[in-house]
Amino acid sequence: MVKCINRKTFNVKRIKSFLLLTSYFLLLNFVFAQDGGLPGAVLNYGMSPRSTAMGKAFTGLADDAEAVYFNPAGLAQLYSHNIKSSYLDLYGHQLGYFGYALPTRRFGTFGINIIHFRSKGIDSRDENMNPYETYYFAQSCILVSYAYLLSNALSMGTNLKFLTSKIAQYGSIGIGGDAGILLFPRNNYSFGISVQNILGPKLQYLEDGATEEFPPTFRFGGSVKLYQGRAVIVGDLVKNILEYSSVKPHLGFEFFPVYPILILRAGFDENTLNAGLGVRKFFGNMSTGIDYAIELHHKSNYLLPYRHKIGIFIEFGGFRTWVTANPKEFSPAPGRKENVAWLDLHYTTKREIERWQLLIKNQYGEVVRTYSGWDAPPLRLSWDGLDDVGRLVSDGRYYYEIIIIDKGKERITYSDYLVKIVTLGPKGEIEFVPQE
Repeated sequence: MVKCINRKTFNVKRIKSFLLLTSYFLLLNFVFAQDGGLPGAVLNYGMSPRSTAMGKAFTGLADDAEAVYFNPAGLAQLYSHNIKSSYLDLYGHQLGYFGYALPTRRFGTFGINIIHFRSKGIDSRDENMNPYETYYFAQSCILVSYAYLLSNALSMGTNLKFLTSKIAQYGSIGIGGDAGILLFPRNNYSFGISVQNILGPKLQYLEDGATEEFPPTFRFGGSVKLYQGRAVIVGDLVKNILEYSSVKPHLGFEFFPVYPILILRAGFDENTLNAGLGVRKFFGNMSTGIDYAIELHHKSNYLLPYRHKIGIFIEFGGFRTWVTANPKEFSPAPGRKENVAWLDLHYTTKREIERWQLLIKNQYGEVVRTYSGWDAPPLRLSWDGLDDVGRLVSDGRYYYEIIIIDKGKERITYSDYLVKIVTLGPKGEIEFVPQE
């Protein structure tokens, strides 16, 4: 907006500042549909397809790397390294996101989010409203977070945010922070509170220009997990300290029709209706997948076109458990080498293990064999193809669910395909008798 003219007068600077800030607020209002284009809208919008599809309600769930953005206290509940990245085309403008979370055994969980928003080709005018060359607006933010589990039902987290902003040839740098807590009195319920933009950031593009200060924003959220975690309902209430702004509701839903491979999501907020899905693939102690979300802008009576957001996620290492079987197909018949499946148990926990349980299920989800014990589980078990009563199970594919509870009452669980049983008859010989 403002290559303008080469005058150095006081009035021209005032006009430049006015035009810069006016176009900036108009841009944010158009893109984010916030209250008049509030400063910091890009830091209160939602980054990944997962949170977007769930109506941007994530404060009370916060169970992946995007917790840095919504509620840093949620990082404390992560068990594995988590990487997320996404991209969104906002009506010709670009919004990119990258997040990473690192859980440790003793020192809590660390996280980082990187956000970049860029808009180019914006029309500009001089003080006489004559058209000038187009300009661009760009804003980048780095959030560095830390979270710690204070007890079995409470975690706290905080982050620092470093913001750079540039409008045409004018730039500014600001520093702020967020803080949050997460309560999980039961495994199926959690509640979160976070305060965003504590003490800034504050941006000033001109020495004698106005200061742009991001208003502190309060987020209150909760989540409920149903059907052993296969369905999740989340809700947020968001309010900043500005008197003229209203309380903004957010509601979302997540469901695993094919656990844990396929995820369906839906949600809404005051501006958009949202939906999406995710696909996940496991590779032993690592998983990766793709998330997708679509936004329909009901606030504009759907005059604004719908938007697509796509992203990827990777989880690896950290504190996990899984089981592998060898061989992957066997016949529980006497006299055969393949009459037993050897089950190798893999696990890494934050604390010492208090108890464990391994369930073997048939294709209908019915438990046929149970292994359990106190302290750490053995590294290897064997399954002879019999159920808990001692009867031979039927042919088919079998799955497992392993549950490990440490001495801090934290629970690690995982389920997947285990082995296939094919019944074979006993070995025999066929005698050929020559005809006379």
